[in-house]
Amino acid sequence: MAALPVSSLPATPAHRFIGAGTPMRDLVRAFPWHTTALGPIDAWPASLRTCVGVVLHAAQPMFLYWGEDLVQIYNDAFAPCFGAGKHPEALGQSGPACWAEAWSTVGPQIAHVRRSGEPQVYANQLLPMLRHGRLQDVYWNYSFTPVFDDHDCVAGVLLVCTETTVQVLAERRRHALDLLGRALLACRSEADVAVAIARCAADHPRDLRSVELLRGEASGNVSSNPDAGLVVIQGAELQLCAELALAFHVSPHLPVDAACRQFLAQFTASVCATLSRLEADRALALAMAESERLHGDLDSTARIKDEFLAMLGHELRNPLAPIVTALKLMKLRGAGAHDSADTGHEQEVIQRQVDHLVRLVDDLLDVSRLARGKVELRKETTPLADILNHAIEMAAPLIEQKQHRLLVDVPTVRWHGDPARLAQVLANLLNNAARYTPHAGHITLATRVRGADLQILVTDDGNGIPASLMPHIFDLFVQGSRKLDRAKGGLGIGLALAHNLVRMHGGTIQAYSGGEGRGSTFTINLPDSVVAEAVPAPVLVPIAAAAPADPGPAASGGVRVLVVDDNQDAADSLAELLGALGYEASVAYDPAQAIAAASVSMPQVAILDIGLPGMDGFELAGRLRALPHGAAVTLIALSGYGRADDRARSSAAGFNAHLVKPVNLGDLQTALP
Repeated sequence: MAALPVSSLPATPAHRFIGAGTPMRDLVRAFPWHTTALGPIDAWPASLRTCVGVVLHAAQPMFLYWGEDLVQIYNDAFAPCFGAGKHPEALGQSGPACWAEAWSTVGPQIAHVRRSGEPQVYANQLLPMLRHGRLQDVYWNYSFTPVFDDHDCVAGVLLVCTETTVQVLAERRRHALDLLGRALLACRSEADVAVAIARCAADHPRDLRSVELLRGEASGNVSSNPDAGLVVIQGAELQLCAELALAFHVSPHLPVDAACRQFLAQFTASVCATLSRLEADRALALAMAESERLHGDLDSTARIKDEFLAMLGHELRNPLAPIVTALKLMKLRGAGAHDSADTGHEQEVIQRQVDHLVRLVDDLLDVSRLARGKVELRKETTPLADILNHAIEMAAPLIEQKQHRLLVDVPTVRWHGDPARLAQVLANLLNNAARYTPHAGHITLATRVRGADLQILVTDDGNGIPASLMPHIFDLFVQGSRKLDRAKGGLGIGLALAHNLVRMHGGTIQAYSGGEGRGSTFTINLPDSVVAEAVPAPVLVPIAAAAPADPGPAASGGVRVLVVDDNQDAADSLAELLGALGYEASVAYDPAQAIAAASVSMPQVAILDIGLPGMDGFELAGRLRALPHGAAVTLIALSGYGRADDRARSSAAGFNAHLVKPVNLGDLQTALP
């Protein structure tokens, strides 16, 4: 192969270690180094040439300080880090002159490397930097490495660096938003939110100088001014709080770029979300308060209704007492007399109506007691036939009046539960059947026993139940359609009572009817209540009205009885009844009169109305006991209330017996000595 002539060979550029073809290589090659402490390039020592070659050919940002003046040489990768304002003037400039704003940090670090000959590494180091015409916070990862000259001395320091400003700010802002979110979670008012915002700004002064929460018109009267470090984020921009804005006074050392605006928008969104939550909480609290108020109103209304029913029942008993007593007197005085036959029919009518009124009053009181949870079952084991007999006796007057035929099918078993309450349920069902069945109809009372489970059915061939009424048949005060004359009577509470009493026994009651005119069937299911078979007992089927109870032989011995009642008719009629029974009765219409009478002559028996004016019967009982010979007197309480706690209170007050108005003659005779 022939050798090429010398003139045809490519020219070798001078100072090959510098290279060519890039902005910084060309600047270094053309720079007047003879004006610096480094001198002309041709005079550079080999160590400097080698290090400059490494810097200019590196892809990573590098910076070389050389000599006592720390003259600077850097590569193309580092040039963009200056921004506008320092480059290219920084080439050949001394370090202290170039980095005056950061030399308090960088100078000692470089001096340490030159002195010790050991490299130093720094992570996310803040170095304030003048760029783009303003002092900015700039963060770096960098290392300083010593460069040795031909005499094995540290002649220069090599800087290898990477700017981390974006990462540092992102992490710091994420941390700020996290702390803000935690603080906002604890806020309970807008004032708390304002405090949390101010604290967040105070804790992050390198990002925020202050934050102002603007509401209403104020939010629309402020606009951003980035040159002055003011950035306003409107809630409406974020489709959140329409009349809210946050005015941020940002740090002058940070650019208001897209990342900054995103941080401020997230800050605003967190505040808006919290304020929306607080508004929702306030609305919920108001709604709950209103609900509580309405609930309280309903409770108050229900309590007033229950108290009214209880008071109504009590007040109805007061006029019943003299009526019943007068009726008993008529029977006692007319027994064997010539004119007894003339008033017998009228007495039967009065008796039936009074019994009916007593049942209505009892139902009203039971409704009130059930509503207040005051009904307690008194369970015992009883022959089922006895319970049915009692129910039939209670329903007998209406069944006989309408001449119905009652068919009864009862097994001889014993049942565990409250016999009085079950008899009340069955009497209500039988009365309903008699009331809604035309004259001379048919009623069936049947029972079925399956193991320990009892099923009772009351069936009639009467008017039936309309389909529209069936879902509400056991609701309180619900009745079928009535004519203006209300010939069938009733208050619409019997089935509601039956339903509640059966449910208290753990059972169920269902109604069935084929429709209007097709009769009805009520089925009671009482699980796990049959105990064992009992001796067969006759079940009474009403055929005729029951004969008046024999009052028994008249008491003898002239026992003195004091009747105290502010209802004069009740007091007088009861005294007359006692007189007819052979007692020596006297009356007092108020407590003072009773005490005065007892002070003169202490009675052997005192029947005291509990609801006396000025001084109730309990206090009067104590006063009578305190009088001479008062300890031996028999005290009988008379009240419209007959609950267990009423009787217990009477007993605790020293009463020997507790009678409920209207007084049952048998109970009265039992209580009297």
